[in-house]
Amino acid sequence: MTNVVSNRGAWLAKTGAFMQVAQILGFAGTWLTLNHSIRNAQITPNGANATAQDIQGINALMGEASDYIFMGIGVAVIGLLLVIIAATRYRYRANWFFWFLCIYGAAMIMSYMLPFGLFFLIYAIMKKNEFDLEPPPEPGTLVR
Repeated sequence: MTNVVSNRGAWLAKTGAFMQVAQILGFAGTWLTLNHSIRNAQITPNGANATAQDIQGINALMGEASDYIFMGIGVAVIGLLLVIIAATRYRYRANWFFWFLCIYGAAMIMSYMLPFGLFFLIYAIMKKNEFDLEPPPEPGTLVR
């Protein structure tokens, strides 16, 4: 593997892993927007009868709030693609990357990203021997 390839793979893996934070930010943005909008909404239907205007108001609030979550998921999926490219095309094999694939893959299995989670876990387990999981030698020791 050339230095250029490993640098590109490292950059793609780190960028893709960092982009996964966008999902959390999207969820937080949606929750904050909904919480703020519902508190400030002047929707008071009489009894069980809601007017069309009340329903349109609630619909607008929900649509506005869901934009954040969809943007976060979109950015996260782009990040997942970068991670997959780093692992498969550039064969990036850092120690942290192995553990990222395992832990994040296991977390994704329990979410709506099940296919990505399965891929990450299976790929990491199948390619475990290619990752540098051995601890480095102590400073000052002779390496043969």
